[in-house]
Amino acid sequence: MRIDLAQARATVKELAEALEALDGTEVLERPSRAARRQNSHTSRTLLRLAHLGDRVSVEIMDVYHDFKLRDEPPLQGSDD
Repeated sequence: MRIDLAQARATVKELAEALEALDGTEVLERPSRAARRQNSHTSRTLLRLAHLGDRVSVEIMDVYHDFKLRDEPPLQGSDD
């Protein structure tokens, strides 16, 4: 068995690039349409970053479960 983390690595790369792009973003505090639009975009971006973090965790857990299933000895009395 080969452990394949390519999908998780791709997600981590996407997350890192998005974090770098958002890091240092200025929040506009004046009550203007442009400020609301930018703050809404920033809010959606932060939610997407949280989703990517969750997604990479699930992708790694999928690989872990595949590994554990192959690592565990067959149950005694099994017809396999």
